[in-house]
Amino acid sequence: MAKSRTLNEIRQSKEFQQAVDKSLQTKEVYNTADQYGAVYEIVENLTTHMFDIIFEAVNDEMHKYTVFQEQTYLTDEGMDMFEEQWFEFYHENHGIIMHKLMSKITN
Repeated sequence: MAKSRTLNEIRQSKEFQQAVDKSLQTKEVYNTADQYGAVYEIVENLTTHMFDIIFEAVNDEMHKYTVFQEQTYLTDEGMDMFEEQWFEFYHENHGIIMHKLMSKITN
């Protein structure tokens, strides 16, 4: 008949420690994979939102300056020509600002 061991003796046994170590390693690997997956998803989700927020903020800031307000440049040449040139001018400068801002943020 096998001697029954106390709970304390079982906890101190080599078999129990190996089982605990194996359990911890498996859990650690799972948590690490889960952690990296979560980090990746958060970054992916927020990247789009952050770009949209920065895009809008640049747009809002540009509207504060007369140089970027449509009414500053209304001409007699007609609205069609004005709109095309305005679109090009405004978005080119918006792109320059976005590039400089994003470069500053990532450095």
